Formats: sequence, structure tokens, C-alpha cells
Amino acid sequence: MQPTSEAIRAGNRARVVDILRRSGSATRAELIVRTGLSRATVSSLIGELADRGLVSEYSQSAVDSPGRPPSRLALNRAAGLAIAVDVGVRHVAVAVGDLSRSVLAERWVPLPQGHSAERGMHIVMRSIETTLAEAEADRDQIVGAAISIAAPIAPDSGRLLVPGVLPGWNGPALAEQIGRTWGIPAAVENDANLGALGESVAATPHGQDLLYVKVASRVGLGIAFGSGIYRGRDGYAGEIGHVTSDPDGPQCWCGRRGCLELYAGAEGMLARLGARGIRIDDVNELILRAQAGDADVLAVVGDGTRRLARALGALALVLNPSVIALGGELTALGPLLLDPVHAELATVPFGAPVAVRASALGPRASLMGALALVLSESNRFTDQSCVPTSSNPGRIAAFDAVPAR
Repeated sequence: MQPTSEAIRAGNRARVVDILRRSGSATRAELIVRTGLSRATVSSLIGELADRGLVSEYSQSAVDSPGRPPSRLALNRAAGLAIAVDVGVRHVAVAVGDLSRSVLAERWVPLPQGHSAERGMHIVMRSIETTLAEAEADRDQIVGAAISIAAPIAPDSGRLLVPGVLPGWNGPALAEQIGRTWGIPAAVENDANLGALGESVAATPHGQDLLYVKVASRVGLGIAFGSGIYRGRDGYAGEIGHVTSDPDGPQCWCGRRGCLELYAGAEGMLARLGARGIRIDDVNELILRAQAGDADVLAVVGDGTRRLARALGALALVLNPSVIALGGELTALGPLLLDPVHAELATVPFGAPVAVRASALGPRASLMGALALVLSESNRFTDQSCVPTSSNPGRIAAFDAVPAR
């Protein structure tokens, strides 16, 4: 069946909204180039979006530009809000953001490792109430919510594929509770996947393929192709922590032997040091002792980062990404982590070198990715005509401008 003219027009509106969402702002000329549409069509679409309160226009500063600079278009900050939730091993975080890729309110609550899911879900619900109040958000402004959880997620149902990673947490139950309370659609997604999406949207040029590697207690991988996430058939794509690093190594909780995260993840490093009779209580102490030059710690950390580097070199050869961004707590190791990865990827043959960097969003990558997951569903916004009545520009900060916590 051929698409109708209205369906084609709706698709074109969605393309314009998606470009503005990813870029933050654009001129009419830029939209014409990036959409491939005619000047008349772009002007007509902008007029429709402006009439619905979705797009606003402003003049660009002419300090460095001779003549009259072109005006720029941006998504209206008040045209819709999204709720983001990040459930980690030792924290929950909540943010409220808008269509202009800005964060209006954000709240982080530290929790002990092994915290009860019941307590955690209660904190999530209270934190959403608090952030919505701080953002001065009305219920009819909220268009959706996304929940980041540090576990593999089934794409069809949102259930945790490996419940033991976060005992007691039930992704669909939390999504249902949020959806029912605020009357919005809510989705559940893996934290590394959302880290990749957050980095792709906020800190990577449009269209670049990106791998986000979360190196924390364990090791995870998110794959962003353009503005989409690659999840694999069953939702297990990106489980790089369970690539075999040593076939004769210790048994992993997943059932295999010598998995990468037993060497490159913080839990694995602490366990290996413990086997040497060296007790270190947490990741922060591990990092501090490595940076201070503790020989025993450096030996374990160095072995783990070299194994990670080799795995990423193989992955770069298979997937040929533009960017690899490293996130998670162990990025605080700085050169001790990044240098082996740079050195390994410099040896990858074929094509241009892969750009490697620390996450631009730091610990907020998955939370910002959760916002992006809601806001990237452009069809949720292009057919709305409501213009919410309240916003609070004084509290707004760009995704990449709020200090990491």
C-alpha cells in the first residue's frame, strides 16, 4: 500500500523535529540541506509546527557576522516534558527534561549495593514527584518516561533477562506504576544502551556510529547506530563483559569461564586483589591506590585494562564504529584506562582510526539517554497542538552543561 500524502507529510514533520531535537537548533537553510526537501515544503512544515507551539524562532547574535544573520529555529521548551529514571547498582536518579534537550530538574539518591527493590521503587516514585515539582511541571506536559536499568532487558516486554543482576527489581512493574500514576507511556531499557544513545544525541556529530562501554562494577556495551539503539534479537546485544578473555580462567556468575568482566570490571579487580590477600573495600579506594602507584593494584588494573583494550580492538574491527566512548566509575582511572585502549585501537587495520574518548556525560550518560529515548520518538510530538502553560527557564541547563554528580 502506498503511503498517503498526509502520512508522507507527517513523516516529513517528524524528520524536522528529529533534526531540531538532535541539533538543538537549525536555520531554514540547514533544514533544507539535511532533509532534502524543498524550501517551500520546509517553510510550510515549520509553519505547522509553530502553529502547534512546537517550534520557536529567534535571531542569532551578529557580533562576528557581517550583515543580518539568519534566524534559527528550535523546539519549544514548553511543548512537552519527559521523565527519565536511572536505576543503578548503588543509586537511583531521576530527571525531567524538555524537547529542547534541556534538563529542568534532576535528583540523585545514593543507595547501598544490594538495596531492596521495594525501597528503591519507593524512592523512584518520590523522586519523580520531587523533580516534577522543582520543574514546575503540569501533568498534561508530560509525554512519556524511560527507565534505565543495569541489566539486560527483553525488547518486547521490558523484563530483566538476568534478574540476579539487580535482585527483586521488576522493570515492567516499575514502568506500569509510573505510567499509571502519571498517565503516560513508560519504557524500560538497558543502561549501557541508553548511555550510547545519550552520548550519541548530546556529544556526537549527527549520523556517527558510536559504541558506549560502561566500565564499572561490571562491563557493558551499548551500540548506537545514528539515532537508534541496536539491541539484538533477544536484547542481549552488547554483553561484552561475557566475552571470554581466558578460557582457563575462573567461573563467572553467567556460567562461562574467564569472562572479560572478571578482569576488567571493578568487582573482578577487587576479587582478584582479595585472592592475593589485599582487601580493598570499594571502587573509589581501588582507583586512589592505583593512581598513587600501588604496585599490586597497578598489576591487577593494568591486566584488566589491557584485556579490555584487546576486546575493544576486536570489536572495532568487526563493527567499524566512528567513536568509542568509555563511561562508568573506572573512567576515573584516566590514562591508566584510556592509554591501553588508544594504543590497541591504533593497531586496528583498515579505514580511519577510531576516535576514543571518555564519556562527555560522565555518570549522567544513561539518565540523559533515557530522556533522549522519549524525545527521539518524534511522532509523539508532531501531532500535538497543546502548548503547556508553565516552564521555568531559570532551572534549565543543557544536557552537556550540568556538572556530573
